[in-house]
Amino acid sequence: GEAAAAAVYAALLEHARSAVDATGLPWSLSLAGPADPRWTGALPVDAELQVEGDLGRRMRACLQRWFDDGEARVVIVGSDIPGLARVHLLRALEALDEHEVVLGPSGDGGYWLMGQRAPGVDCFTGVPWSSPDTLAATRGRLEELDIDWAEIDPLSDIDTVDDLEHTLDDRRVDPSLRHR
Repeated sequence: GEAAAAAVYAALLEHARSAVDATGLPWSLSLAGPADPRWTGALPVDAELQVEGDLGRRMRACLQRWFDDGEARVVIVGSDIPGLARVHLLRALEALDEHEVVLGPSGDGGYWLMGQRAPGVDCFTGVPWSSPDTLAATRGRLEELDIDWAEIDPLSDIDTVDDLEHTLDDRRVDPSLRHR
């Protein structure tokens, strides 16, 4: 139900916030739709609204916003990644020292992390979103553009009830997430 889904999302968002905060780097929360001030008011960061369009257009706009503000490396990470830790974010940033793009593959054929170095590249055109082919299509687009990229640790995201149940059974997942 809605209350249980909201509780799961709140726990995952807090987990992601904690991992990002541990890096000491600036960050923002980017939302696909208007946020309810009852929960965003408690966040230690402003929530910004994403542009209209598919996921690729929204990620590209987010990256560009940070590049326009002077950032040289930007990493976007999902808020539904129970295995996310500070080390993953730091690995992604380190990869961007040597590569133009970094991806964090997920087991469902997509990716849980996307990072780019300024000025950024449009590796999102023609990519089928929320598909088992998302990662493969992005790799193909990067090859087509002759862009050098790296991939870091594969992690799982939570898209379905089955994903959630698997997470709750996974002893490698932060115990605070398993007991919420």
